[in-house]
Amino acid sequence: MSSVLKIAWLIPFSPLSVAFCLLLLLISFNRTMNRLSKPVSYSLIFSVLLSTVLSFILVKQKLTGQVTDWDLDIAAMKLHLGLYVDEIAVKISTFVGLTALIVMASSLYLMDRKKGYVRYFIFLGISFGLVFLFILSGDPFHNLFKI
Repeated sequence: MSSVLKIAWLIPFSPLSVAFCLLLLLISFNRTMNRLSKPVSYSLIFSVLLSTVLSFILVKQKLTGQVTDWDLDIAAMKLHLGLYVDEIAVKISTFVGLTALIVMASSLYLMDRKKGYVRYFIFLGISFGLVFLFILSGDPFHNLFKI
């Protein structure tokens, strides 16, 4: 297995982890975090950029395979999480990543930094992280595009 394929789990979890950490900080230190609008937006843009670059590298190297296969037992629920990388999934995740970067960069430069700006960027990071997770999730997504 290639080293890039080993770290492909960072594609969905980079924006998700940064966004959830910033959300926790926003809940804890609301006033301070609302003043730090530029560092918050730059960190989320960097995390989406990392995901997009990893997707682009996977497209260029034409790597496919299973990245992770986790069985989680949370309370009484059994949860299975498997991330799969194939050609169509990484092409779509690269497109989604580029779209996310355009949305985030235009929001950074065109929006006023008023109330709700930091929350907006955090929810953008969470939503794009969940989109990456859905794209690489395997069976539910891949069954939609079978020809």
